[in-house]
Amino acid sequence: MTDYYKTCAFPKPGSTKKKKKQNGWKEKQNRVCVYTGERGAERHEVFGGPNRQTSIDYGFQIDINHDIHEELQANVTEWAQEQNAYWKSHFEKQFITKLTDSGIAFDQALKMWMNLIGRNYVDDYQPE
Repeated sequence: MTDYYKTCAFPKPGSTKKKKKQNGWKEKQNRVCVYTGERGAERHEVFGGPNRQTSIDYGFQIDINHDIHEELQANVTEWAQEQNAYWKSHFEKQFITKLTDSGIAFDQALKMWMNLIGRNYVDDYQPE
């Protein structure tokens, strides 16, 4: 909001809309693709859709070059489907391991994951 609206007789109220987080382009030139090692990689949120903001908050992201990013986003090739499944299970295991290492019971950690993302991606992890 500009200073003009603050000095009006009836000031314009500030926005209450929550701003969405973005990865931006500030550090793009320093990012390295996990597959090819090329610089200038784009950041890919592993959990998209309604969980995109959660992916940004918890760091469920990988840096990949543009062509691979488009392929993973489209998720139509067999390779892309395998890779998306791998990264989802990888981040779930990482999240649960971090919680269990801090002293939280496995069942509770899995429940926290389910509350956060809403789906279990590791076949070995079954809630009781």
